[in-house]
Amino acid sequence: MYDIILMDLDNTILDFNVAEKDSFKEVIKETGLTYTEELLQQYKKINQALWQKLEQGKISKEIVLNTRFSEFFKLYDIQVDGEEIEKKYRFYLDSSSALIPNAEDTLIKLKSIGKKIYSASNGVYSTQIKRLSKAGIINLFDGHFISEIIQHEKPSPYFFDFCMKNLSEVPKSSILMVGDSPTSDVQGAINSGIDACFYQYDKTTTCTYSKHTISNISELLGIV
Repeated sequence: MYDIILMDLDNTILDFNVAEKDSFKEVIKETGLTYTEELLQQYKKINQALWQKLEQGKISKEIVLNTRFSEFFKLYDIQVDGEEIEKKYRFYLDSSSALIPNAEDTLIKLKSIGKKIYSASNGVYSTQIKRLSKAGIINLFDGHFISEIIQHEKPSPYFFDFCMKNLSEVPKSSILMVGDSPTSDVQGAINSGIDACFYQYDKTTTCTYSKHTISNISELLGIV
């Protein structure tokens, strides 16, 4: 039995794919490009490569955020101020409240059986808090562990050490990390001696080393 749930946010509770797509559409309107799925996939490829370097400790989050759009638009011979475009993108992203199916109901039921829920997210603190608030579910969390505040990203052991210290040193056996990323959520938890539950948001992504695996977030209720 787990008493404390560390919950990833993007594509575990908040539907980041919807938020990303809508925000990306708004940003490229201002540059004269016409939205296509191909453009979005090209941007995602650049963005994911940068985030992977961040997880590996090779670059800072500022480099990720302030260069991903300049790198993307460079492919189409368009020069932009990456930092300014990021600010516009962030404005649209902050307004997104799309949730994963069954996410709110699952959080409510977890709270009803006495579980403590903490967000555990690699992201920008203000954006995550605004999105949770707009979605009307922020009151279902007992606290928030966001990498921007911790100054370390999952899967860094420093991220999970920070969580443990702020959970009054509760036994690791009573904590479960839930997330959609095999590398940052599952492996990060395992490296820190915490059980992990892999939420297979993307059905093409698999994880063979997580203690638990679910394909619908509501299945979490049968684990805790």
